Amino acid sequence: MSCPVKVVVFDLDGTLYLSGRPYPKAVKTVNEVAKRVPVYYLSNNTSKSPVFYENRLKVMGLPLRDDAIISALYLSLDAIHEKGLKNVYFFANPEVFEWFAAQDPSLNLQPSVADTELVLVAYHNSFDYRELCELSFRVQRGIPFWVTHTDFVCPDANGPVPDIGSFMALLKTAYGVEPERSFGKPNPAMLSNLLKKYKPEEILFVGDRLYTDFELAKRAGCRFVLPLCGETKREDVEKLDVKPELVVESVSDIDFDAFFRGDV
Repeated sequence: MSCPVKVVVFDLDGTLYLSGRPYPKAVKTVNEVAKRVPVYYLSNNTSKSPVFYENRLKVMGLPLRDDAIISALYLSLDAIHEKGLKNVYFFANPEVFEWFAAQDPSLNLQPSVADTELVLVAYHNSFDYRELCELSFRVQRGIPFWVTHTDFVCPDANGPVPDIGSFMALLKTAYGVEPERSFGKPNPAMLSNLLKKYKPEEILFVGDRLYTDFELAKRAGCRFVLPLCGETKREDVEKLDVKPELVVESVSDIDFDAFFRGDV
């Protein structure tokens, strides 16, 4: 017998939906889980704000608690406050930029190059070349830069598209610089609030990626299930020395009751 699971955390893109379209039976499955234990949602995708994800999940019919969205944007903001920084050049989509600014109006998120204390890079998928140059003017001068996460690609219905990890590769190639900090998966700090309430073995994380989702689970010590509906293929799992405890085709194939009883 294992320790019964008391909370379930779901990744979003590639796990519950793809390009905003839910996988078959995913919504029904999550609603059934939410009748038994609290449900949270964790995503590295910072191209949209937490408010956007709240609205998206509501429209899909997914159950939503007040604190259900776990985002690297919150962790990034907390770290900025801890450092006492005020002049932070924020490379982000307009909607995310506006949300971030509203969280702390005292922040200057478009400082001059000379005034910039920190560069924060979110998943910006609408930038033009001038914005990329503004980013480069700062990082090439040695101004510290952080990223919300390090995913190389983001899932899309037409195929994976470049994400922050790809931006990082560009900056390293051009200027030899790398970020000082990353806040998203696989950083176990993403689960810090839940780890204050639950033992690691009482947390079940469901995600489709090995180098972010599975790695986060290993670092945090929580349970993990890998659905193959997203990025990871079965042959990728076969190559692993340490494998996920359960691999399924989709979220709807998971026997959650067995986890709640402590049978697995």
